[in-house]
Amino acid sequence: MDKDLLGNRTTEVEREVARLYDALKALARRADAPPCVARNARKALTCLWQAANDLALVHEQLYDLGV
Repeated sequence: MDKDLLGNRTTEVEREVARLYDALKALARRADAPPCVARNARKALTCLWQAANDLALVHEQLYDLGV
């Protein structure tokens, strides 16, 4: 991700936040994850969503992801 949703160039930190956010989304969606992993991945995803949303890196509702 080279640009945020507003068209600004992203920083290294912003790219890392986006990468982690995508990784947590993938982990939260896994059907084979133990319940403790799935629940904690969703919890971490909600926390990181706030940062990604504030940085204009994502525009989606976590309800749509089942969180």
